[in-house]
Amino acid sequence: MRRVSVATTLMPGYDHVSGLERLRGPVTVVRRCESLAELISVARAGLADAVLVAGDTEQLTLTFIESLAGEGWGGRAVAVVALSDVAEERERLARLGVPVASPEVSPQDLAGLLSDATAQEPARTRAASGPESRTRGRRSSADRTRDRLRSREEAEPPAMPEPASGPVTAAGATPATDPATDPAAAGGLETDDGPGAARAAGDDGGTSGHALAVADPDPGAPAEPPRVTAVWGPAGSPGRTTVAVNLAVELALSGRRTLVVDLDTYAAAAGTHVALLEESAGIAQACRLADQGGITPEGVDRSAVRVRVAGTTLQVLTGLTRADRWPELRRTALDDVLAAAAAGWDEVVVDCGFCLEEDEELSFDVPAPQRNAATLAGLAAADRIIAVGTGDPVGLPRLIHGLDELGHHVETGSGTVVEVVVNQVRAEASGTAPRSQISGVVERFGGSWSVAAFLPWDRRSLDRALLGGQVLAEAAPASALRRAVARLAGTAAGEGSAVTVRAGVGRGVRRVLRRG
Repeated sequence: MRRVSVATTLMPGYDHVSGLERLRGPVTVVRRCESLAELISVARAGLADAVLVAGDTEQLTLTFIESLAGEGWGGRAVAVVALSDVAEERERLARLGVPVASPEVSPQDLAGLLSDATAQEPARTRAASGPESRTRGRRSSADRTRDRLRSREEAEPPAMPEPASGPVTAAGATPATDPATDPAAAGGLETDDGPGAARAAGDDGGTSGHALAVADPDPGAPAEPPRVTAVWGPAGSPGRTTVAVNLAVELALSGRRTLVVDLDTYAAAAGTHVALLEESAGIAQACRLADQGGITPEGVDRSAVRVRVAGTTLQVLTGLTRADRWPELRRTALDDVLAAAAAGWDEVVVDCGFCLEEDEELSFDVPAPQRNAATLAGLAAADRIIAVGTGDPVGLPRLIHGLDELGHHVETGSGTVVEVVVNQVRAEASGTAPRSQISGVVERFGGSWSVAAFLPWDRRSLDRALLGGQVLAEAAPASALRRAVARLAGTAAGEGSAVTVRAGVGRGVRRVLRRG
């Protein structure tokens, strides 16, 4: 049997080390650590196959566990096992996938738990370095979320489990959603820094001038599968957020339950486009819930803000309030948040940042947060990627170079659809017949890429919408830009059939009455 070297912390009142040593088996304690920091140092030095955290497990989060269990140190994979005398804490760790037991567990069971956990780590490390490593975050987090949802549905009605003397596994855990133990649950719809919803559900959204037809879903029609759409574009403000928010509104107007997720860690602005005057970082709150072990669609719903736009309800997981808060968005937590969102909404529209670099890992000899991890997580989770660029002499080369880089992050054969959309199209910036000119340049220099859609330049409608805290469906429902976005969403409004102008009809009726 393979020998297992273990580094462990100490737990007052319990002596698990002596019991393991008396077994004289393959599990050997090589280091007794006074603190979690010392334990991490031992693990990173490659001196142990497994770390056993005894007590004080509150600091074990998803990010911490992945930093040790997901990578090898000194050529060795490090497993994480925990001992806790608190039943709720054992449940939380089990939801994170950490093998956990009561400190009263027998030495034989503890040795078996350590051996099993260590045996699983080499397989994880090989999977992490395999050809599917780029999409592993999306698949693994989706599987974890499905497992949590399944265990919640199969769980018995609420009853506090008795402390167990044996190991607790993730399969037997029941997610805790008691508001008394979950600050986010007690806060209702309030997000990271407060409620911040200037347009709460129930407001008319400023649509007094126009009536917008909201499609009712056909109860007899087959339900469409959930879809995650990532809106990305290169540097230079090509209109990523404008496209993402208005695309989400069109999807919501078609009857689909829609969530907007702002993952731009450089300049988050999705909340501003729907008139959230005191924007709060809902995405940061959702990541904290995931990091503590237990993000579900309900948790995402509590972190998001409901807004009333164009006669329908849209939910927004707002972005960071300051750019320097980007370390709060860790990749492992983001993967789980996006998987939970996909499980709870018909449509998830992700507003991504521009940068796709992964060079942070080259600058540190220990795991470091990545500023662009949010954008990369959004792209990895997406079924559909809309690449937005402009057609002017500056924006078009940026788009072509960016598409080449984007191709390295989209797994071939993964089923993800990438659509190139050129925004702000006008003859003044692209020459005569701008669509033909732009298509020719992309086909010549963009390799296999081609333009899927064009969005016209309509600065007046956009200014009116942004100044009034409205979306295009409210501020300019009959505009060519709004219809182009609706066509991108695949809704009936793209043909102009979903718009009725009350003001125009009223004037026409008055003219007819005056003639009579």
